Amino acid sequence: MLAFLADEEAGGKLGARWMVDQHPDLFEGCTEAISEVGGFSITVRDDLRLYLVQTAEKGLAWMRLTASGKPGHGSFVHDDNAVTRLCQAVARLGSARLPTVLTPPMRQFIAAVEDAYGIEIDPDEPEAALARLGSISRMIGAALRNTANPTMVDAGYKANVIPGTASATVDGRFLYGQQEEFERQLAGLIGEGIQRDWIVHDQAVETTFDGPLVDQMVAALKAEDDGARPVPFTMSGGTDAKSFQTLGMRCFGFSPLRLPPDLDFASLFHGIDERVPVESLKFGIRVLDRFLRSA
Repeated sequence: MLAFLADEEAGGKLGARWMVDQHPDLFEGCTEAISEVGGFSITVRDDLRLYLVQTAEKGLAWMRLTASGKPGHGSFVHDDNAVTRLCQAVARLGSARLPTVLTPPMRQFIAAVEDAYGIEIDPDEPEAALARLGSISRMIGAALRNTANPTMVDAGYKANVIPGTASATVDGRFLYGQQEEFERQLAGLIGEGIQRDWIVHDQAVETTFDGPLVDQMVAALKAEDDGARPVPFTMSGGTDAKSFQTLGMRCFGFSPLRLPPDLDFASLFHGIDERVPVESLKFGIRVLDRFLRSA
């Protein structure tokens, strides 16, 4: 089944989630699914490249925070300022570094990095060693912990008027099995006097890196690159896997790309002129052609 779906960047409510809720019969018999953001390369040396296959992704917890206070003239002294209260909560969230949590896919990934580079990585502080992966270490680092990043703020309508309310939007992401812990972390950081409402809230997804489909991914990559070593990883973002997992499918991210060693790949995600190199795309077409023919 080949499905083209809308709305993934906004949580998939009008695309994949609507399809699996309203037309699950279209996917009858589908036990596995592949989507984007997986199968791209990290060059270790000329004869070895790690290809990161997504076997897990973080859950979505997009939220709106609203603070209330006493409105009034901007020239007065105000101890009950909604903007101040909101900004303090936003600053705590944005500067917090939540504890490292190593999920099974990331333990496998770290073991693969240790073997490939001949190093030992401290499981309590893995990011220092993972920095040698280059720009992609920012994505990997985000998959080692729950995160909450403020993305939008809204308050007031005039320079000399203190508003009665102020709001902020926060992009929260939690690891598989960490939803309850993440909500406890949020409560501690947000503090009292702030209302939290979910904009999009959806599950984290995780599967194992094994089985016939994985074997076919590995074979297709090695056929086009004899230096390929596929490894599992957790993606910090989200895909339509969150919807298809509800139908019992094992979900993977597999859109293969053999990337130039010096490419700042992570910076291209949601960047200006979001793109991939043409030769990387051609490589991915060849790999997917092999994979789909064997599957």
